[in-house]
Amino acid sequence: MSNEVGVRLLLDGRFTLPKAFLVYGKYFGEVYEAALKPLLIISEGEKILVDTGIGQLPEKHARFHKIIRKPGEGLEAQLKALGIRPEEIDIVVNTHLHFDHCGNNALFRNAKFYVQVGELRYAYAPDRFMKNAYVREFFDLEVDYVPVRGRYKLTEHVTLIPTPGHTPGHQSVVVELPDGRNVVYCGDAATLRECIERRNIPGVLWRSDAALRSIDKLRAIKNAIYVYAHDNEQLELVLP
Repeated sequence: MSNEVGVRLLLDGRFTLPKAFLVYGKYFGEVYEAALKPLLIISEGEKILVDTGIGQLPEKHARFHKIIRKPGEGLEAQLKALGIRPEEIDIVVNTHLHFDHCGNNALFRNAKFYVQVGELRYAYAPDRFMKNAYVREFFDLEVDYVPVRGRYKLTEHVTLIPTPGHTPGHQSVVVELPDGRNVVYCGDAATLRECIERRNIPGVLWRSDAALRSIDKLRAIKNAIYVYAHDNEQLELVLP
């Protein structure tokens, strides 16, 4: 078993949305180009992908969100540039099942998909106010789902931690590096840098109290390198 671990941030492009969706009580009327940033992890010889971006939206959603991709962007293109075929991905971790985090799930037919059980249940029967965030064809697939209940050690270096609030079954991912630092892939528990730095919760919420507790849980992680789901400043990360 290899002790080596590495991470690389990928880019599935950007999509437009009201910036108020990303931070509660702020940015009303502003349109934001939100980055779509899956994370590739190599741990114990396994190729692990955290979130799969947005893919191609159905027409009813595409009317409201413009997808922007420059040459070389897009998840499949980014993996190809690294010499990785979709069928070589061993594990996919979905932080949650909103359409901008599982849009390319169908590419990875050989992978096991780790999702919190509460998220799987909610995705099939969401509340009315959250219904449009779930595109059933993106996650209702004949793939190998592994329902996760709470904190879960995926490999020696990779841990899934529950961070509900944005959705009932949201989870974040912590990657322990050999030098003692921790890459913390927040998902939509912390959409932008200010969510961690100022304890600002996301604008789209299942429960605000749970969202704040999840931010505090992430803030308590020592030696953290945070990856924010939709931040446009942090687009490159290759470690070690």
